[in-house]
Amino acid sequence: MINGMTVEEWNRRGIDLTILGKYEKALGAYDKAIELDPQFDGAWYNKGITLSMLGQHEKALYAYIKATGINPQDASGWYNKGNTLKQLSRYEEALAAYGEAIEINPRQAAVWYNRGIVFKELKRYEEALDAFNKAIKIDPQDAASFHNIGSALSLLKRYEEALEAFNEAIKLDPQNADAWYNKGVVLELMGMGYAAEDSYSKAIKIDPEYAELQN
Repeated sequence: MINGMTVEEWNRRGIDLTILGKYEKALGAYDKAIELDPQFDGAWYNKGITLSMLGQHEKALYAYIKATGINPQDASGWYNKGNTLKQLSRYEEALAAYGEAIEINPRQAAVWYNRGIVFKELKRYEEALDAFNKAIKIDPQDAASFHNIGSALSLLKRYEEALEAFNEAIKLDPQNADAWYNKGVVLELMGMGYAAEDSYSKAIKIDPEYAELQN
């Protein structure tokens, strides 16, 4: 014990402080837990979460490496490690981390979604489509994945399919300004200027900043 508290109690205090937005104090609590038991993966994992919230991605990555090293069957640890690597633009390593998470639990829509985002960053659009499609099989209400399917399809110049995907994203989330705007782009590319203007107008109504792209 440290100050009469067990490793689990220090970890719980860290979680409570994180929820309250007291991140630096939370890190101190996790460090106390780790001091008591350096092999307590939960404290390393939660420390990584808090460091990520602070934008300290290199330190967060180290915490996730420790957590997954101690408990390699923790899908969430691998997923968050992947997200941190994505933030650091270390895309191939991020894909490897997401792959580990999927091996453990292939039914996490968020893992497939973020894997798709990384494939898009790498301009590997077919693989991105596959990842986003797997995400919506798990979560058919995932408007963000439908939007990104539309984006990937438009980059592949598969405009009619892209239009269908944007329409699905809009049906699920009518306030998605990105989907309305990108639908407009595709309609314009298809030679449907009048319909494109309507989509652009809807995007601007939701997010006036889109008006700048029209000038």
